[in-house]
Amino acid sequence: MVLLFIAIAVGVLILTILIVKYFKTNPTEVLGMDMKCKRCGMKITGTYCPKCEKDKKTFGV
Repeated sequence: MVLLFIAIAVGVLILTILIVKYFKTNPTEVLGMDMKCKRCGMKITGTYCPKCEKDKKTFGV
């Protein structure tokens, strides 16, 4: 019975944290993706930066 109360308390705590995070998150933010390259700071439209992708060393593969 005590384990049931502990499980309910943990569930309520997790639910409260998720509700707070939901209301604090910006509605225009999509999955937390930053639309700037981490290396050069250029604005990107896809997942890879075209400028940094050219500089990538592939060793001929």
